[in-house]
Amino acid sequence: MKIHDTNLTYENLPSVMLLLESVAFMWVVTLITLGIVSWVALKLWHLHSLPKYLAKERGMRQAKLVFWLCMLGLFWKPLWVLAVIAIVTDWDRVQEWIRGTRA
Repeated sequence: MKIHDTNLTYENLPSVMLLLESVAFMWVVTLITLGIVSWVALKLWHLHSLPKYLAKERGMRQAKLVFWLCMLGLFWKPLWVLAVIAIVTDWDRVQEWIRGTRA
């Protein structure tokens, strides 16, 4: 009993191949990809700049130090971590603690 012919050949391309081979579609894909990569880079830049914005907003004396730690943190990440630590540290209590141990 033979259900179908076993000599199956595929001569036609799928209908999506015409779309994938078109230049306009590839430009759309390229532009969307560049847009997404640019958006992610912008969000990462805002996250990276967060400590310097917070230092400036709080009027901290070490705002320039935090700025330079953030900028140099682009090349060596532990400096960015130091900038974050400088933001969250209560420097008045640190000074009191240092002066308290010396007295």
